[in-house]
This record gives sequence, C-alpha cells and structure tokens, in this order.
Amino acid sequence: MRLVSHYDGILQQLEDEANYELSARSRDLSKLEGVRFLLNQLGNPEKSPKIVHIAGTNGKGFTALLLAALLKQEGFRTGCYTSPHLVDLRERVQIDGQCVEKQQFVDASERILEISRYSQCPHISFFDLITAIAFKVFATTQCDWVVLETGLGGKADSTNVAPKKLAILTKIGLDHQKILGNSILEIAAEKLGIARKGLPLLVSQQTKIVREWLEHQTRLQEIPTHWIDETPRYLVDHDGHRLAAPKEAKISDVSRELALKAVEILLPTKSPKRRQKRIDLALEFTLIGRKSRHYEVKVQNESSEHILSELILDGAHNVDAIDSLITTLSEWQISCYGLLLGIAKDKMTIEARDSLQKLAQRAQQVGLVQYSSKRAAGPSEMLEYLDFSGNSVKLLSSSLNALRWASATGTIPWVITGSFHFLGEVLPLLSLDSCN
Repeated sequence: MRLVSHYDGILQQLEDEANYELSARSRDLSKLEGVRFLLNQLGNPEKSPKIVHIAGTNGKGFTALLLAALLKQEGFRTGCYTSPHLVDLRERVQIDGQCVEKQQFVDASERILEISRYSQCPHISFFDLITAIAFKVFATTQCDWVVLETGLGGKADSTNVAPKKLAILTKIGLDHQKILGNSILEIAAEKLGIARKGLPLLVSQQTKIVREWLEHQTRLQEIPTHWIDETPRYLVDHDGHRLAAPKEAKISDVSRELALKAVEILLPTKSPKRRQKRIDLALEFTLIGRKSRHYEVKVQNESSEHILSELILDGAHNVDAIDSLITTLSEWQISCYGLLLGIAKDKMTIEARDSLQKLAQRAQQVGLVQYSSKRAAGPSEMLEYLDFSGNSVKLLSSSLNALRWASATGTIPWVITGSFHFLGEVLPLLSLDSCN
C-alpha cells in the first residue's frame, strides 16, 4: 500500500510539471537543452544500450513493441519506450514486454525530479521528464537493446538525443499540423530529423509525393535507405527473399513487415528455422488498443448482464488510421457492428470527416461518447460535424454509460475508437489489463 501511495504521489508530481503533450505548442531544437541537461546529470544513460529509433504518423507504437519482442526472442534484454499510454504511465516504459516495476519507476523519477527542480534545468517538459526516466530505467536494468518511439515529430523530439543503430519511418500522413507544419512535406521533414548521415534508415510505404521527397533527401544527406514498397501479403527479408508464412495468415499490416525487416537488418541470419521463428512471433503479436480483438468482455462492477460478446479496440484518430481500421474490419469480414466513437476537438478535421462518416455509416448502431478530457468533443458537436443520416445514433454522456448501452443492444461486435485518451478511459471499465 505504501508503494502504491508513493507511486501515485510521483505521478502527481510529474503531472504538476509542464505537460507539453497537452499544451500543443511549437518546439525547436534549442528546447532539447533540457533533456540533454537531465541526461548529462544522470551520467548519460542514453549511451548505454543499442538503440532503434522510430518516427512516423501511424503504426509507430505497434512496430516498436513488436520489434522489441523480436529482439527479446533473440536473447537480448530489451527495453521499449512508447507513447501515449492508455491507463498506466508505466505502459510507456517496458522491459522484455512488461511494464517497468513501480519501485524502479519511483526510484528513477525521484532522482530526475530532484535534478529538474534544483539544478536550474532549462526548457523541461513532461515528455522530457518521462524520456529521461525511461533512459535511466533502461540503463539501470542493463538493457542490451532499446526501441524508442518518438512522441511528436522527430527532429525536435526528446528521444532524438540518443545515438542509434537504426532509424525507422512508418507511414507519414497529416496529423498535429499546428505543431509539425501544415503540409505533408513539412511533416516529413520533421520525421526525417531522426535520421543521420551513414546511419541505416528503414522506410515504410509512403504516398508518391513523400516517397519522392524522401528519396531526394536521403541521397542528398547520404543516408543508406531500405524501402518497403507496398503493403505486404507475404513477408520478405532485407535481401528481398520471400519467407514462408502460414497460408491462413493474411498479412496486411505493414508494421509487421517493418519490424521483421528491422530485425533482419540488425541481426541478419541465413537460418530458415530462425527466420520462421521470427515470422511466427510477428503473426501472433497483438497489442491492446491497436486493432485488438476481445471476446466476452465484462463491464467492471456491473451486473452479469453487462457483457460485450466481441470488442475491437483501436486508437485511430487520423485519416490513415481510420482508413486502416475500415480495411481491417473488411478483412475480418465484420460487416455488422456497433460503433462507440470518442474524438478530440482538434481531430475533427475536414480530411478525417469522410473516413469517419464511412466508418459510421457501415455501423448498425452508433454511440457518440463524451469522455473525460478538456480536448474531447461533445456528442452534439460530433453529430453536427459528422452529419449523420440513416443511422441509429445515441448521444452518450460518459464512457460507462456508453458501455452499458452497448452491452444491452445484442451480440453484435462493438468497435471502440477515435482517441487513445478515450480508450484509456474505457479500459479500466472493462475486464482487460493494459499493463502486463
């Protein structure tokens, strides 16, 4: 109980610091002085492990955690740093697929908060603090490899202070325009900022304009680049050889291909058995909140009647992610479903509206949910924004009310999506565990 209380106290202290993630301010490279200062005071723990760095718009977290799992399978102690978390802040800092222990998190946090407060540390954000905590934990636990996901952008992201062995770009699209730039190429420039001259770069499939721009820039900057050209229906190694995959597996998620290609670049092998073992893990890997599928899920602390026979949870919050969710539902042959949607006001863009309308119009029933966040759009705002017609639409005042309503409407699958913050509020209300 004492540790839980201490841990909760540390969380409050971290939240009391400037929270860049919620402030939506622009940031430049000079602001990395703060995280560099913190790490220098800690003895530069970011230099201890071998690092893979991932930027992009969609698929970063899944790619990062799968790659970490593949490196662990190879016998390495592996850390992984991702964001945002769904329920527990420790989800961001994982070692060998498990959330960091509370005591380890507390120990690292106390030292970093002390430096932040009493050493005249410049330009410190919430994300800087958590990044420093992660590096401290990874060094203390003697991780061999660490996979880092950028928080926002790339060039000016707190994670971009560490030396690395490989950089990865997932698909780049429009998101966070107020911070990263209004055009797709401005955003691409921020993401490419994680790359270095002479450092291998692995790039996911991109739109034509982004691909051509990246090809030019990587040649100009002398960055050796590996490309994944199209969404794979089979898996290949980095030499272009096809690898065997179970016939029943329908591989449409390029994140799996990215992670497999990354581990092959880092740890090349000619052993068919070793390659197949990697593929098997990639095919089996799932992650809560990233197109995860769950069955017979009970709403916590409710009567036995409140059970959802099937749930699909996905944090889709921009055009590419929503379109990907629609494709996945089609591949899973889910044509009759209910939709619980909670979105942030700043995500109600013209670009996203068509995709959200398509997702909603295919649903048998739609619930527009008011989740607990200052950024959350109200149900009435969403209704006006989406301009629904021909749907059974319910305006719901809370996530709990939404789950109660969904569980009372029959046995159809329910898709819960729109925001990671929304999913983070829903998960504790269900019999699902986001950490470990």
